[in-house]
Amino acid sequence: MLNKLLAPLDGTPLAEAGLLWAEKAAQRSGAAIHLLTVVDPSLGDVATRSKEAEAYLQSRRDHLKNKGLSVKMEVAAGEPAQTILDHAENVDLTVISSGTVRWLISAVLDRVLEKMTRPIVVVRASAVQAVLPELDRILVAVDRSDYSADILPVIQELAQAFRASVTVCHAVPPMTDNYGRQTQTYATGASASIHEANVFVARAAQRLQDEGIEVETIVAVGDPPGQIVNAAQKSGAGLIALTTRGRDHLDSRLVGSTANAVLHSTRLPCLLTRRASLTTAFGTARSGATSR
Repeated sequence: MLNKLLAPLDGTPLAEAGLLWAEKAAQRSGAAIHLLTVVDPSLGDVATRSKEAEAYLQSRRDHLKNKGLSVKMEVAAGEPAQTILDHAENVDLTVISSGTVRWLISAVLDRVLEKMTRPIVVVRASAVQAVLPELDRILVAVDRSDYSADILPVIQELAQAFRASVTVCHAVPPMTDNYGRQTQTYATGASASIHEANVFVARAAQRLQDEGIEVETIVAVGDPPGQIVNAAQKSGAGLIALTTRGRDHLDSRLVGSTANAVLHSTRLPCLLTRRASLTTAFGTARSGATSR
């Protein structure tokens, strides 16, 4: 079950894009929200900034409690990324904004994503207009790796918690030559790959359908990040879910080329899980976080 959400906030309106998503998720699932602001001691004047942060969190906590949600808050002193990671170990899902202007800048967010062991939802912040979360459909991107489908237990619990349907998507990369150009032999050589992909996604879908979840499947041909984003738009998904390979396979400054490309090319929130974290289902996170 989805019992506890962590929502790190840095005091800026942009950071509340993640809070808006966490609020909707808590309303759907009944999960409690743990609000967290980190005060970096290296910036000095910890006492004053802690008081300001506490007043800010109290206002956010009261707002959520008035909506009937269970909320705790904490102001912690420490290095922002590591403090978020430590607290993320004690919850089922962390919801964090990208594009904020204080400590949730790219360097902090990148480190959180590189080191994460628990599922994280990244919500794109916008200075123009807040985007209302849509939780009715989740698109989960799977590939033929030996661990990709391991995300399905997480998606199962999330879909059940949100009462959402699921689209299982697999993108078959185009065949290219040594110069990256699509070859003319692709049309004749792709039928086997497409057939295998259809079998693969059908099996993944069946695992979810066996748990009573409404599922559709999409097999697309082309550049995987672009096809994943297109499939999410066409299916009406409000969340894209991807598995990342882990830090030892990083080939970009974030969590892998596909996840990085998807994160930077969609306005939709993205759920990221790491292979090492998938052995731990929702509801089994370590307890012991200090909050009030």
